[in-house]
Amino acid sequence: MAEAIERKVLEGINLILSVGGAALGFSTTCKIDTTAEFGVRVTKEAASGEWEERYLKKLSEKISASGCVLTNGDNNVPTYDQLKEMQLAGTPIDGQYSLRDGDERTGKAAGGYKGKYVITSLSLEGTVGDDAKYTVELSNHGKISKVGTGLTEGAAPANDNA
Repeated sequence: MAEAIERKVLEGINLILSVGGAALGFSTTCKIDTTAEFGVRVTKEAASGEWEERYLKKLSEKISASGCVLTNGDNNVPTYDQLKEMQLAGTPIDGQYSLRDGDERTGKAAGGYKGKYVITSLSLEGTVGDDAKYTVELSNHGKISKVGTGLTEGAAPANDNA
Protein backbone atom coordinates (compact mmCIF):
# COMPACT_ATOMS: atom_id res chain seq x y z
CA MET A 1 0.00 0.00 0.00
CA ALA A 2 1.29 3.46 -0.89
CA GLU A 3 2.53 5.62 1.94
CA ALA A 4 0.46 8.75 2.61
CA ILE A 5 2.19 11.99 1.67
CA GLU A 6 1.73 15.00 3.92
CA ARG A 7 0.89 18.00 1.74
CA LYS A 8 2.39 21.38 2.57
CA VAL A 9 0.53 24.58 1.75
CA LEU A 10 2.48 27.73 0.87
CA GLU A 11 1.80 30.37 3.49
CA GLY A 12 1.37 33.87 2.07
CA ILE A 13 4.18 35.21 4.25
CA ASN A 14 6.61 32.92 2.42
CA LEU A 15 6.02 34.35 -1.08
CA ILE A 16 8.77 36.93 -1.61
CA LEU A 17 8.98 39.47 -4.46
CA SER A 18 12.38 40.88 -5.39
CA VAL A 19 13.02 43.78 -7.77
CA GLY A 20 16.43 44.78 -9.02
CA GLY A 21 17.90 41.88 -7.01
CA ALA A 22 16.52 42.98 -3.61
CA ALA A 23 13.44 41.70 -1.75
CA LEU A 24 10.78 44.32 -1.09
CA GLY A 25 10.96 45.38 2.55
CA PHE A 26 7.96 45.53 4.88
CA SER A 27 5.83 44.00 2.13
CA THR A 28 2.27 43.05 3.07
CA THR A 29 0.78 41.54 -0.10
CA CYS A 30 1.92 39.94 -3.34
CA LYS A 31 -0.27 38.80 -6.22
CA ILE A 32 0.86 37.22 -9.49
CA ASP A 33 -1.47 37.01 -12.51
CA THR A 34 -0.29 35.03 -15.53
CA THR A 35 -2.57 35.24 -18.55
CA ALA A 36 -2.66 33.15 -21.72
CA GLU A 37 -4.39 34.50 -24.82
CA PHE A 38 -5.54 31.91 -27.33
CA GLY A 39 -6.62 32.14 -30.95
CA VAL A 40 -9.25 29.87 -32.48
CA ARG A 41 -8.68 27.78 -35.57
CA VAL A 42 -11.31 25.73 -37.39
CA THR A 43 -9.98 23.53 -40.18
CA LYS A 44 -11.45 20.96 -42.49
CA GLU A 45 -8.98 18.38 -41.23
CA ALA A 46 -9.94 18.72 -37.56
CA ALA A 47 -13.10 16.65 -37.03
CA SER A 48 -14.60 17.78 -40.34
CA GLY A 49 -14.52 21.42 -39.25
CA GLU A 50 -17.02 20.89 -36.43
CA TRP A 51 -14.66 21.53 -33.54
CA GLU A 52 -12.54 24.54 -32.74
CA GLU A 53 -8.86 24.15 -32.01
CA ARG A 54 -7.07 26.64 -29.80
CA TYR A 55 -3.50 27.82 -30.17
CA LEU A 56 -1.45 29.96 -27.86
CA LYS A 57 -1.04 33.51 -29.16
CA LYS A 58 0.73 35.16 -26.23
CA LEU A 59 1.46 35.05 -22.52
CA SER A 60 1.63 37.96 -20.11
CA GLU A 61 2.24 38.37 -16.42
CA LYS A 62 1.33 41.10 -13.97
CA ILE A 63 2.55 41.32 -10.39
CA SER A 64 1.06 43.59 -7.76
CA ALA A 65 2.47 44.08 -4.29
CA SER A 66 1.98 46.47 -1.44
CA GLY A 67 3.81 47.31 1.73
CA CYS A 68 4.79 49.92 4.27
CA VAL A 69 6.84 52.89 3.06
CA LEU A 70 10.41 52.91 4.38
CA THR A 71 12.20 56.24 4.80
CA ASN A 72 15.60 54.69 5.51
CA GLY A 73 15.93 51.69 3.19
CA ASP A 74 19.04 50.81 1.23
CA ASN A 75 20.02 48.73 -1.80
CA ASN A 76 19.02 45.57 0.11
CA VAL A 77 15.60 46.94 1.11
CA PRO A 78 14.16 49.10 -1.71
CA THR A 79 12.33 52.27 -0.70
CA TYR A 80 9.39 53.95 -2.38
CA ASP A 81 11.87 56.47 -3.81
CA GLN A 82 13.94 53.70 -5.40
CA LEU A 83 10.84 52.10 -6.91
CA LYS A 84 9.82 55.52 -8.24
CA GLU A 85 13.26 56.01 -9.81
CA MET A 86 12.99 52.58 -11.49
CA GLN A 87 9.55 53.48 -12.83
CA LEU A 88 10.57 56.90 -14.12
CA ALA A 89 13.61 55.43 -15.87
CA GLY A 90 11.16 53.35 -17.92
CA THR A 91 13.68 50.58 -18.44
CA PRO A 92 13.07 46.90 -17.69
CA ILE A 93 14.25 45.68 -14.28
CA ASP A 94 15.00 42.21 -12.97
CA GLY A 95 12.13 40.70 -11.03
CA GLN A 96 11.78 37.39 -9.21
CA TYR A 97 9.23 35.78 -6.93
CA SER A 98 10.21 32.81 -4.84
CA LEU A 99 9.89 31.08 -1.49
CA ARG A 100 11.31 32.72 1.63
CA ASP A 101 14.86 31.59 2.37
CA GLY A 102 14.42 30.04 5.85
CA ASP A 103 13.88 32.76 8.44
CA GLU A 104 15.47 35.41 6.22
CA ARG A 105 13.50 38.25 4.67
CA THR A 106 14.87 37.34 1.24
CA GLY A 107 13.67 34.85 -1.34
CA LYS A 108 15.58 31.74 -2.36
CA ALA A 109 17.82 32.49 -5.31
CA ALA A 110 17.66 28.86 -6.48
CA GLY A 111 13.88 28.68 -6.96
CA GLY A 112 10.84 30.62 -8.14
CA TYR A 113 10.26 32.51 -11.37
CA LYS A 114 12.21 35.39 -12.85
CA GLY A 115 12.28 37.74 -15.77
CA LYS A 116 12.37 41.34 -16.88
CA TYR A 117 9.53 43.62 -15.80
CA VAL A 118 8.52 47.26 -16.11
CA ILE A 119 6.84 49.15 -13.30
CA THR A 120 3.49 50.16 -14.78
CA SER A 121 1.92 51.62 -11.64
CA LEU A 122 3.13 52.94 -8.29
CA SER A 123 0.70 54.34 -5.72
CA LEU A 124 1.40 56.01 -2.40
CA GLU A 125 -1.20 56.35 0.37
CA GLY A 126 -0.89 58.10 3.70
CA THR A 127 -3.81 57.86 6.13
CA VAL A 128 -3.95 59.59 9.50
CA GLY A 129 -3.27 57.12 12.30
CA ASP A 130 -1.84 54.45 9.99
CA ASP A 131 1.46 53.59 8.29
CA ALA A 132 2.01 55.11 4.85
CA LYS A 133 1.67 52.35 2.24
CA TYR A 134 2.64 51.84 -1.38
CA THR A 135 1.24 49.60 -4.09
CA VAL A 136 3.39 48.66 -7.08
CA GLU A 137 2.41 46.89 -10.31
CA LEU A 138 4.87 45.23 -12.64
CA SER A 139 4.24 43.82 -16.12
CA ASN A 140 6.52 41.38 -17.87
CA HIS A 141 8.94 42.56 -20.54
CA GLY A 142 9.66 39.33 -22.36
CA LYS A 143 9.85 35.73 -21.21
CA ILE A 144 9.38 34.61 -17.60
CA SER A 145 11.49 31.59 -16.65
CA LYS A 146 11.17 28.96 -13.96
CA VAL A 147 14.19 28.84 -11.65
CA GLY A 148 15.10 25.45 -10.18
CA THR A 149 12.00 23.76 -8.81
CA GLY A 150 9.86 26.92 -9.01
CA LEU A 151 7.73 27.30 -5.88
CA THR A 152 8.13 23.62 -4.97
CA GLU A 153 10.41 22.98 -1.99
CA GLY A 154 11.99 19.85 -3.43
CA ALA A 155 11.92 17.47 -6.31
CA ALA A 156 8.39 16.78 -7.49
CA PRO A 157 7.10 13.23 -7.05
CA ALA A 158 7.65 11.08 -10.14
CA ASN A 159 4.02 10.02 -10.49
CA ASP A 160 1.61 11.09 -7.78
CA ASN A 161 -2.12 10.67 -8.37
CA ALA A 162 -3.26 12.00 -4.97
